[in-house]
Formats: sequence, structure tokens, C-alpha cells
Amino acid sequence: MIRLNKLFSRLKPRSTVWRTTLLIGIVLIITQYLSIAFFWTNLYLPELRQHAHYAAVHIDLLRDAEKKAATDVQSLEMHAWVKKATGIEIVREQSEFPRVVDKPFVEIFTTIIERQLSQELNEPIEVYFKFKPKPVFWIYVPSMKDVWVREPLLFFAQYNPWIIIAWIVGVPLLALAAIVILVRQLNRPLKRLQLAALRVGKGQHSTMLETQSGPMEIRAVNRAFNQMTREIQQAAKDRAFMLAGISHDLRTPLTRLRLTAEMMKEKDLAEGMVLDIHDMDAIIDQFIAYMRDGSDEEVEEACLDMLVSEMVAQFSHQGEIDFVPGQVPNIFMKRLSLKRMLDNLISNALHYSKSPLHIRTSAGDKSVILTMRDHGPGINEADLPNLLQPFVRGETARTTQGSGLGLAIVARIVRMHNGLLDIHNHPEGGLEVVITLPTNRRPGRA
Repeated sequence: MIRLNKLFSRLKPRSTVWRTTLLIGIVLIITQYLSIAFFWTNLYLPELRQHAHYAAVHIDLLRDAEKKAATDVQSLEMHAWVKKATGIEIVREQSEFPRVVDKPFVEIFTTIIERQLSQELNEPIEVYFKFKPKPVFWIYVPSMKDVWVREPLLFFAQYNPWIIIAWIVGVPLLALAAIVILVRQLNRPLKRLQLAALRVGKGQHSTMLETQSGPMEIRAVNRAFNQMTREIQQAAKDRAFMLAGISHDLRTPLTRLRLTAEMMKEKDLAEGMVLDIHDMDAIIDQFIAYMRDGSDEEVEEACLDMLVSEMVAQFSHQGEIDFVPGQVPNIFMKRLSLKRMLDNLISNALHYSKSPLHIRTSAGDKSVILTMRDHGPGINEADLPNLLQPFVRGETARTTQGSGLGLAIVARIVRMHNGLLDIHNHPEGGLEVVITLPTNRRPGRA
């Protein structure tokens, strides 16, 4: 039973379109079969038997006349009467005899007539159907010896085979085509809903769906989706506004504290307060940087080497940085977002590790690779999977102030640029960060 369930799950179509088509197709096949069985049982079969009955009556007259022909020549006049009345005649010329060939499909009908004739005439009868040049039944009666009985089918040729084929094959095909079109039309709004949900998941909160057309149920779902996106968009605006207000309100007292600390007579205490204030200011900057998603930033095509060179120049006074540009091709970038990413990586590397900091760029397959390696103690292997989560910090960084958002911001910006981020401990010591950015894709939303 388990194997049958697994086999059924593998054979079962995955999409709703083909599942519905398969289900309706099975129903259509069963319906066609029942229709054919109904007409065959209640119309064609009685008609064939009735035809065989009338044919048996006339063949019986011909058979009796054939038996009396030796003693009563006038009995042969029955042949002429039967031929004139029904078209049934006796063929004596062997050159006109039919060449019997097996026809499996036609035998379905001739077998029924054979049985009925055999029952009516009390002897085994053979029936052969020939369609060309005109439809004819050839009937062999053993008691009539070396003759065949020929019955013309005057109205059989009026049957249109194309209509029969169209009914048996065309109707199911047309029905299946209509089902596929209908189900695709029903599923199209669901596909739009799926794509819209993906866009909202990527931060495109302005995504809206059509609510003025389509089925009533789909419009209701679209209205609910639009309401959800409006609420998400408003929540994001409120969050950004709240954080901006907090950062603004905190910076004013921090500035006053810095001025107060600088005027204090106890220099050691003053220096400690200034450093704490500096750390608090840096934490606020990290929160603001994390809230920025880069949605309003323009995309430009530029060289990563030039951007890294600018950032290296800004941090040159804080430590030794060894930068080797790789003459890489231009990429589509959001410049400010990438500068924010490099700022986090370089400042963290210089703050938590020893100089020098090695930075390399190289060209890959339709990509640009940025490699950054420091000479610090590295990170515990157990911490690596969680480092890209917000507010998660490495064990070595927990003794200093920080928000735990630095690498989360880096991961967000790399994801925005459709890139890949890999962080691992270098075999020779230190932490190595490898970022791969595509050259043929434009940045989206984080």
C-alpha cells in the first residue's frame, strides 16, 4: 500500500491545471464509454438483430426455392421476387465471390448478424462485409452449397465516418482543450497573487492587485491582499519614522554629554565617557543603516575596483590595508549601499583583528568576486551559521560595544545585488569574507 501511494504521488500532476484536466479527462472518457454503451445496447444492437431477422426470412425463402429448383423450375421465380423486393440475390459465378479478409473492427457487427441468422436459419452462417465499391453483406449458407447470398446496404453509405470520428475523438479533445483554457484562466489570478506575494516579501510594499475585474471570490482575495500590503507599508513607514525620531532625539543629549565630558577636569573619566558616547553614536548609525533598504537609490553601472579604492583611502589612517585590484568588469550597483557594506566589513576587520587587511578583486564567470581577509582570531565555528542574523555577535566581539547588525547589513546588501556571501575561517588564521556579485543582473530589493 505504501509503495502504491508513493507511485501515485509521483504520477499525480503537481499543478492544479493538469490535475483538473486529468480529473475531467477521466470523467469524459467514462462518459464517452457509457454513451457508446448506451447507444450500442439500446439502439444499434436491436437494429442489427432486427435487420438480421428480416434478412433471415428472405434467405429462408431463397433456400427453399433453391432446394425445389431441381423439381420445380417455377420456384426460381422466388429469387427474382426477393431481389426485386429487397435487393437480396443469389450469386453463382465464382468470379464474383468475395475474397474473405479478416476485418477485426467490422467483425464486431458481422458476428452479431451471424449469430442471429444462425439462430433463425438453424445452421452456421458466415457473414462478410464489403464496403467498396458499394456497401454489401455477403452471406454464406452451407445448405445452399456453392453459392453466396448478396445483400446490398442501400443506406449504409449515408453514414458520415468523419462525424463519428469527431464525436468519438473530437468531442473529448475539444472538451479537454476548453478545460485547460478555463483552468488556466482561473489559475491566472492565483499566479498574479503568488508573484505579488513574492514582491511584497522582497520589500516592494506598494504592490497592488486588480479589484475591479474577475470573479467575485478573486476580487475579495485581492482586496484582502491589498489591505495587507497597505498595513505592511504603513508599519514600515512608522518603524522608519520612529527610528529616525529616536536617533534624532538621542543625538542631541549625546552631543551635550560629549561637550560636558570634554570640559571635565578628570581627563581619564572624560576620555572614557567620550568613548562610550562614540560607541552609542555608532550603534545609532548601525540601526539607521539597517533600516535603509536602498529602495530609493538609483542603479548605476560602475567598477567595483574604484569603489573599493575610495573606501580603502578613507580607512588608510586606521590601519594597514593591502588592496590588489583585479581589473574586473563593471557591474550594476547601488553605490551608497555597497559603500555601506564595505564600510562595515573594513571597519569591523580593522577593529577586531590585526593589520594588514588583505582585499582582492577578481573576475569570475559573469561575476565579480571580492575577497577580504584579516589576521584576527577568527570566529568560533559554532557561531558562523548565525552571524548573518540581526543582533547576533561573535564570541570575540561580545566584550565590546556594538549592535550586532554589521554582518546582517552586509548580507542584506549582498542579497539586494543578487550576490552570494561566504564567511569562513582562513586555514592560515583570520576571517575570510568572499562576496560574489553578478555582472548581468540589476539590483532589486533587500
